[in-house]
Amino acid sequence: MDLKQALKSLEGKAQASPSAKPGVAVPKAPLIEIFHSVQGEGRFVGVPMAFVRLATCPLRCLYCDTPNSYEAPPRVPVRTGLRELHEPNPVAADRAAELVRQVVAASEPGARQSRVSVTGGEPLVFPEWVREFGRQVRGKGLRVHLETAAVHPDALQKCVDQVDHLSADYKLPETLGAPAKAEFALAPGQGFGALHRRCCEIALQRGASVDVKIVLTDKTGDAAVERALADLAPVREKILLVLQPVTPFGAVAKTVARLDLMRYLAMAQRAGFDARVLPQVHKSLQVP
Repeated sequence: MDLKQALKSLEGKAQASPSAKPGVAVPKAPLIEIFHSVQGEGRFVGVPMAFVRLATCPLRCLYCDTPNSYEAPPRVPVRTGLRELHEPNPVAADRAAELVRQVVAASEPGARQSRVSVTGGEPLVFPEWVREFGRQVRGKGLRVHLETAAVHPDALQKCVDQVDHLSADYKLPETLGAPAKAEFALAPGQGFGALHRRCCEIALQRGASVDVKIVLTDKTGDAAVERALADLAPVREKILLVLQPVTPFGAVAKTVARLDLMRYLAMAQRAGFDARVLPQVHKSLQVP
């Protein structure tokens, strides 16, 4: 089974949830948590917003600091200010939208523009849920950010009309471990570059803003960065490229060296990208 077939198979399992059509039950998805933070991604680092973390992920990044997102708990913690609720899993899209509205009301009184980030795990395992959730919260004035590994353009196409901002990863092969399922393993010399670019194109065609994040470790080499820049070149005028020095966690003990980081930034700038260096901030800020 090739990668495209494997992704379609995973999508098919996600579609087992009923769709949100009149007279049909609202789609459900397994969630990990709902909370409020200023951690953000890319250009939105430091911007207050609600976060909805979905469970399950077909990939295994060596630097992943949310291994708890691989399997959903029986009940979902929902943090609203000083209170913590516990919602039974799986959660219907309309119920999740109501919980997010409660979190935003408790955390951002008087905010001019509220936002919610749908993250994971991998949200695109459940595109119908993302679409209905987005429809519900956008109908109440929230803007929807989708954080994704960006390896499933067909799934993104199904929910992109409810996405205002896409935070897409570009996965360097050397940052990936053995995937959750063997059919998602990359053959030597292959990468997800074409899928990443197609996801960017879909979001841009919809009119969403797009950030692409490349996590850099001490194992990153010039050839990998050059390939990423070449893959993303067709969309470079319309995206923000974020180079993220990895925060050591799990199997990754060291971050990228300073001189290497500066060289990669210079490479991106010479290639015509609007690029910036942004590490993860939530650990240093001591926020979720």
